Amino acid sequence: MKKVKVSVATSISQYPAEVVSAGITITLGAAKVVLTSAPYVAVFENVEVGVYEITAVAKDADGNVLGFPVYGSITIDPEVVNIDIPASLIVEVI
Repeated sequence: MKKVKVSVATSISQYPAEVVSAGITITLGAAKVVLTSAPYVAVFENVEVGVYEITAVAKDADGNVLGFPVYGSITIDPEVVNIDIPASLIVEVI
């Protein structure tokens, strides 16, 4: 299993003064982290081998999406080991 770190870069957008931010939600597959202040960095532990969609979205206190979600993906490959196997022979008559 692997550890995956997701960092979200943000830009400032203006909304009416009554809009209250609920932070940024980052999802990796079924796992979810809500971050309410910068830096927006989530670490997902024990991520199994597979392909995962990643989403980051800002929401207000009522659950409305602010701006546009950002999407990405990651592939976690299985662990590998290096093993020596025969590649060729050198035969000499001595």
